Amino acid sequence: MIFAPVKNPKKSTLIPVGIFCVLFLVLAFLFPENSKNVLNHSSSFLLGKFGFYYLLLGFLSVVLLLFLAFSSGGKMSLGESKPAFSWFSWIAMLYSTGMGAGLLLRAVQEPVYYFQNPPRSSLLSSGDFALQYTFFHWGLTPWAFYGTFGLIMAFVMYHKGAKALASSLLPRPVQSSVLGILMNLLTIICTLLGVVAALGLGSRQLLEAIGYLLGMETHSLQALLVVMLVTGIATASALLGMRKGIRNLSNFNLGLATFLLLFLISFGWKNGIGSGFLTVLGTYLYEFIPMSLNLGRFKVSAGFLEEWTYFYWAFWLAWAPFTGVFIARISKGRSIREFILAVLVIPALGTFVWFTVFGQSAFQLLESGQLEATDLDSIYTGIFIFLGYFPIPILTKLVGLILVFTFLITSVDSAIYVLGMFSDEGNVSPGKTYRVFWGLMIGLITIGLMLIGKEALLESVSQLLIVFAFPFSLMFLGMAVYFVRLLFSERPIK
Repeated sequence: MIFAPVKNPKKSTLIPVGIFCVLFLVLAFLFPENSKNVLNHSSSFLLGKFGFYYLLLGFLSVVLLLFLAFSSGGKMSLGESKPAFSWFSWIAMLYSTGMGAGLLLRAVQEPVYYFQNPPRSSLLSSGDFALQYTFFHWGLTPWAFYGTFGLIMAFVMYHKGAKALASSLLPRPVQSSVLGILMNLLTIICTLLGVVAALGLGSRQLLEAIGYLLGMETHSLQALLVVMLVTGIATASALLGMRKGIRNLSNFNLGLATFLLLFLISFGWKNGIGSGFLTVLGTYLYEFIPMSLNLGRFKVSAGFLEEWTYFYWAFWLAWAPFTGVFIARISKGRSIREFILAVLVIPALGTFVWFTVFGQSAFQLLESGQLEATDLDSIYTGIFIFLGYFPIPILTKLVGLILVFTFLITSVDSAIYVLGMFSDEGNVSPGKTYRVFWGLMIGLITIGLMLIGKEALLESVSQLLIVFAFPFSLMFLGMAVYFVRLLFSERPIK
């Protein structure tokens, strides 16, 4: 039955997604506390029981990409045409999509948390060890999840000439079967949940930041206006397409982020940043295997793993469908080796430099007594309190606020575009009707959740995303195994 053909695959995907969204909203409205408790317990159960599985899957994803990059198969081109985007635009788009506003909002809060609460003993200084774990959670493994799924989809789309759908990896007669529909449905739901959670919480963060900077009180209903503004701009960007909309916005975003980083390096606390970066990077790479598998003296507590590493791995994995497909969409004409270098190595190094500059500066402020760790407790305002200690604070805070805004938009516009691809039967240039539809759906679902349950319910959406990450991980693993077999069957790898 699971291999039986489906008459109308498009309707068989969109209708169940619509039913799922309505059902979730109704249950959340009628039973808010029960819904929240069920989701929290479900996500905790999955992370507790299958945590090591996530660790192993993340580690194997890194190994697979590195193996392919250094094998003869790395020379294989993903399509015969020349690359559609320059290196800068390519990196800007995948980076803006893959990390989002969290890169700024967590820039000092997470390193400072590890600085104050180290997960285990280490020979490194407190600051370097805090950065090592920040590197670990934001470095190679998240990008390996994105890159593995993205490479599979790019291979299917450009080397095999198939549609941009997860089911395209299946044998052609089975692609429109119940199994194929379920695979496509799972990627759509993971993408939708991921962007709704990011948009809802990101809009709240943006509103709180505006309130802090202007010294005004904010309330939850104002966040609805932020959601509408972000969704409207993101939809317009998706409608303009890859070149005129998404590329230009991503270029601006990366350029502004680079400006802020260079400003902090030029006018901030320079002592130890360069040597600290090399020390932390070397230690991170040297200890990557035991950290990834939680082995020996590198083991950390089960509580830390569930709260941080397991949660991160499941979250990054759940974001892989839309991020991976988006990366595949913009990577036509690149070789497999180029693809892996751009997706795995360059963004990770950029993230390491980012967290080193922000983290080391925060540590020096803490040690000098100018800043208290409690000042950074709020994910909404912590980064802006930190930026206030640099020259021209009005400039740094304004740039920070704009970056939160643009990072959020570049994640949402990419998701709208990818959801359009999924809905338009894998068309790499989806119809504008689909882009408008998903822009409206994302905005309306986010607003509905905020009206029903405010922030607590949006956090529950993140928990639901973790729940859906588990079945997606099984699909991800199966696709990766089949992809490797497919590559070997063509005998390009030595």
